[in-house]
This record gives sequence, C-alpha cells and structure tokens, in this order.
Amino acid sequence: MNHRERIKAALTFEHPDRLPCHESPWEQTLKSWRAQGMPAHVSLEDYFDFDLDFMYLDTSPRFEQRILEREGGMITYEDRFGYTLRKEEGISSTINFLSHRTRDKEAWAAIKPRFSLSRAAAETARIDEAMYFGHFDSYPTWKEAETKYHRLRATDRYMLFMCYGPWEATWRHRGMENLLLDTALDPDWVREMADTYQDLVGVVLRQCLDLGMRPDGLFVADDLGMKTGLLISPKSWRDIFMPAMARLGAFLKEHEIDFWLHSDGAVSPLIDLWLECGVRVLNPLETKAGMDAGQLRKRYGRNLAFFGNIDAAKMAGPQHLIVEELRQKIPLAREGGYIMHSDHSCPPDVTLSRYTWILEQARKIFDD
Repeated sequence: MNHRERIKAALTFEHPDRLPCHESPWEQTLKSWRAQGMPAHVSLEDYFDFDLDFMYLDTSPRFEQRILEREGGMITYEDRFGYTLRKEEGISSTINFLSHRTRDKEAWAAIKPRFSLSRAAAETARIDEAMYFGHFDSYPTWKEAETKYHRLRATDRYMLFMCYGPWEATWRHRGMENLLLDTALDPDWVREMADTYQDLVGVVLRQCLDLGMRPDGLFVADDLGMKTGLLISPKSWRDIFMPAMARLGAFLKEHEIDFWLHSDGAVSPLIDLWLECGVRVLNPLETKAGMDAGQLRKRYGRNLAFFGNIDAAKMAGPQHLIVEELRQKIPLAREGGYIMHSDHSCPPDVTLSRYTWILEQARKIFDD
C-alpha cells in the first residue's frame, strides 16, 4: 500500500499493511528536533514517513494581517480572521486575545459581506500549504496554489484540507466570552454568523474542486470541549450549529470527501450528533479529558475512526508508561479505524531520539 491507500484502508476498517500514523509537534518542538539533527530541508512527513499531507483553507473575512509590536520575545498582531492577539513569538504558548472585530450587530453587518469569495483576477487563493494561523506571507495565486497541491499529491499521501468549524470561526471574530453569552441569549444571531461562515467554506471548497484540487478528506478544527465537559450544551450545538455542519457533511458526502473533526476536551456527548452530520474521523481524543479510543470503539464500532489518543504527557516520561500506552492503543489499528497521533500535539520535552524510538515501538507493536 502507498500512504493514501493505507489511510483509506484504515477509514474503511480494513487491515492496513503497516501502522497508519502522523504527528503534529508544537512549534518549539519542531525547532528543537531540527537542532537535534532533523535536516532543515527534509519535511516532517518525509523524515518519519508519515501518511498524511495538509493544505489549509483561508476561510476568513480577510482583514489586514499586520504586526503591531515585537518586544521582549512577544509579538502582537491583528489577524485576518478579525482578532488581535499577543503571544510569545515562535513558540506555541498561551495566547492572549486582546480584541475582536464583531463588537455588536452593527459591526457584524459590515463584516458579514467579507465572508465571500472574490472572483477578481488579482485576488489571491484561499488555500496554501502553510497553516492559516499566523500566516504573515502573502497567499499564493490560485495557479501557484494548484502547483503546490500537485507537488504534494505526487507523494501519494492522503491529502487533508483543513479549516475552522463554525464555532471556532465565529468566536475568532466575536470573542469567546461574547459568543458564550450569545449562544444562550441570542441563538438566532449566532446561527446566522455560523451559517455565513459555513457558506464560505462550501464556496472555497467548490472553487478548489473546480480547479482540480480535490482532497481526500476535510479536517475541521472546532474545539467545543474542556477537560471537564463541553463549552455549550448538546442542545445548543444541535439547534445552532448542527444545520451548518450537516450541510457541510452532505457536501462532502456528495463529493466523496471524508469528514474529519478535531475537537479538544471531553466531547463524548456530541459524538452521536457529529455522526449524524457525516463525521468519520475524530481527533485528538485527549486522555486527560477522559477520552479513550478503546471504550469509544466498543460503543461506535465501525461507525467512527480515531486519530490520536496517545497520551502526550507520557511521551517524555518513564519508558514503561509510554510502552504500556502504546500497547493499549496501537492494536486498534490492526482492525482498521485508528491512526496513531498524540492526544493533542507533541510537546517540546520529547526529544527527536525519544519520538523516533516511540514511533519504532508503535510500529513494532502493530506488526506483532
């Protein structure tokens, strides 16, 4: 099997020829790995022979992306999605959101038309191989984006396009606290903002398809959980956000694109609703939030595949703990429906040699 065939086999619960896997190291983790011997010119996917490749959709209202301040290792900038933040530069760390563009309904009325796809010849593409978060370089032209897509396609890896989900996208320009209140007090407005965003996702995807850029799957990031439970109730999600997600799921099914969903935290109460929307793969299954791939497999069988659930906190700890973790989770992959990944992102205290060893152990366990 090539990489793409391996992931396809996993998603259809067939027996892959070897362990399907990928990893998402924190920004500083990858820098450390480069310093520890990973060649600068070699991609993470090539170095570890991973099975996935990503391109990232820009489904923002396209405000100007500009740096406001750099000082003392900190960076403050305005993002094209409609927020201003301050964080440590070059490090995946705590983000301080300072302001959001959608202050009220009057501001929303001016912002709403920006969630559209311009057909102007000079307009840049809404897709790139670089992550949309902190994307300071200019976006490529659509023709340049096509070239990048075909270069990645030539690797025979399973191709994922990635974007925010309607909850995540809406709080980016509205603000988390405001959106939580809006969900309770003005659900119709929240539904309008979510639907407006989701309409743009559909238009951008269709533009990609029309240009011959077809992903194998769409990876939607929509963090709806925390360690102890959900941010909003299942009823609120069903009433407000489910129509947008269901429309997306129908579009993906029509075009034979697999639906992958990333949602941090303890999100089990939403899984049945997500399945109704067509979600096929769930990530990251955070262990500290009580998510367990083995237990979920017993509940959902072949209806849901998993991407993650390897406890990142154990990766740099005693070897016997991570080996025990791998022995619990990796056998799930033999019957399909499981792709190895940490339960969020690989932290910087995991050295290059340690991660290489972990991956070797996981592949051995799969082969046993």
